[in-house]
Amino acid sequence: MTTAAQSHTVTSSDGTSIYATAVGNPDLPSLVFIHGFSLSCKVFEPLFKDSRLLERFYLVAFDVRGHARSGKPLTPEGYETRLFADDFKAVSDHFKLKKPIVVGWSLGGLVITDIFAHLPMETVSAVVYLNSIPWGGAAIPQVATAETLAILPQVLGATGSVDDTFNARVRFIETCFNDPSDNVPINLKWEWLGTGVTQPPSVAGMVVGRAQDESKLVEAGKAGLPVLHIYGTKDRAINGSAVEGILRQTFTALEVHKIEGGSHSPFADDGFEETVVTLEKFASKIFA
Repeated sequence: MTTAAQSHTVTSSDGTSIYATAVGNPDLPSLVFIHGFSLSCKVFEPLFKDSRLLERFYLVAFDVRGHARSGKPLTPEGYETRLFADDFKAVSDHFKLKKPIVVGWSLGGLVITDIFAHLPMETVSAVVYLNSIPWGGAAIPQVATAETLAILPQVLGATGSVDDTFNARVRFIETCFNDPSDNVPINLKWEWLGTGVTQPPSVAGMVVGRAQDESKLVEAGKAGLPVLHIYGTKDRAINGSAVEGILRQTFTALEVHKIEGGSHSPFADDGFEETVVTLEKFASKIFA
């Protein structure tokens, strides 16, 4: 049985509204997808329409606080790490999820650290880092590409004019794809760029700059938390090899899958098929 997509707004512990969507059979094991910087859960639409995933899993995603259709607090207190964990719990409780696999794409991987810092270790069954990073702080300059680091201050609105910020965000969207001028439909590029416009630069800085404690995640990793790291070898935003180096120091049950020639967004680019097959294989093993 496959059911139509259901979209809801749930309320987190501080009263912030969190937009969430789910598709498929709620009786199946669940995968929760967390999007990256300045975007929304709508980026996962291609995956949420794939019959192979829908036959085996209940697919859930939400707009991270500070993004898109979710609330955007205007003070640093609204971006404390515990609140990102509370958002995840609110979504999980609403859809009655039991030990889902969490898939963090790009900056969405940071939310996984928040989850482990503030919720019981057994909250999730496994973790997938999809062209992602495990936590913020000092790890960001270690794994971000030179292209990303060059535009990051402007993307966050920390330096330069409004024009600089806008131009940097256009460049940021282009780094998500291998060849955005030729292979990416213009409506998709505009959709992603338009989503980013809904996030004020001041909010972007608070989202990225929140202090995190990865100790509980590290503890889970050393205790055998199943982790899959998928990355494209031509990712223009994040150095997947550098991320792999960090993960190998922490996670004893790590699996790595490289998408040769894959971009930062393989699920929306040339690596779609490989992304689906790899996700399905890993999740099926975890839920067997």
